[in-house]
Amino acid sequence: MKKYFLILVAASVSLLAACTAEEVEETTYSYMNGSVRNDAPEYVLKGDLVTISGKGIIHPEKPVFKWYFAGLLADTLTADKVTVQMPDSIAKFTYMEYATHPDFYSSSGSFVLNVVDTAFNTSLTGVSRCGKSIVDSRDGKQYSYVTIGHLDWFSCNLAYSSGAAFKKSPVMDPLFGRFYHWNTATGGQTGSGLGGGPQGACPEGWSVPTNEDWEDLALSISGERHSFSDSWNGLGDIASSDAYFQGERMWPYSPDNGHTNLFGWNALPIGRTSHGHETLSGFGSYGFWWSSSQKDDSYAYYRYIHYDMGSFPMNFADKEDFGASVRCVRIAR
Repeated sequence: MKKYFLILVAASVSLLAACTAEEVEETTYSYMNGSVRNDAPEYVLKGDLVTISGKGIIHPEKPVFKWYFAGLLADTLTADKVTVQMPDSIAKFTYMEYATHPDFYSSSGSFVLNVVDTAFNTSLTGVSRCGKSIVDSRDGKQYSYVTIGHLDWFSCNLAYSSGAAFKKSPVMDPLFGRFYHWNTATGGQTGSGLGGGPQGACPEGWSVPTNEDWEDLALSISGERHSFSDSWNGLGDIASSDAYFQGERMWPYSPDNGHTNLFGWNALPIGRTSHGHETLSGFGSYGFWWSSSQKDDSYAYYRYIHYDMGSFPMNFADKEDFGASVRCVRIAR
């Protein structure tokens, strides 16, 4: 009797082991190759219809994409491409994108949509507008400008299409302008003398400022003569605006820079780009603007403002990698 019992127990254990092995095999999944991405810009206009396509997964070839827009849509959407209506007001949403497949673990990513309004004094507040403006005949974009000293200066950053849009979001052009390599900004042409810069990416009749143009700005806002190589102590305070974007202060507080913006030059801490405009750094801390005067064949000059400094110093950077903002100028009319 014991012999038969042992055989029965052994058979039961073998059967259980076989079932367990079969169950493990049925619940074994593979990991997807690649990471979830999409083609949506980070910034979109209020009221816009935004179409987003899922991508980034290399294997399996045809994953099923699912989307959840918290605070915007109640239901999860299942499609490779989705179209979502943005609200008619300034907002910020976080949404989830999932790639799924019956034989693979799902992959997911979290993304942000900032809904902006580019009308004056809405998403961007705290900047001044003097009432003078021009329209670029090439694309119909409007730029405000202010007369300071002997020159008319753009009081906002250039946004011509040859530059790179802020975080690849063209809707941000009226607010922050675009980033330019020096060669793109100037057309590869250096400049000197008051109003003697190349047109480059600027509208007709305007030019990229020379070192002498910058010196005239310093003299006009300070009442004292400053060479281009000076640090321009105190002038960063005078030239920068205590602006707010989407309700948040752009320049962090510093006792050394009150951002008084006395002449309406409206400097903002947009930062700068590198690696073919793929990398944005310094946003919220620095603003950078090109001079059309070059240091040598590889480097050109720029001026910058840091939130924790009241100065407006100069430096130089690689003409083909460093991406800075551009302010266009002309002899005052």
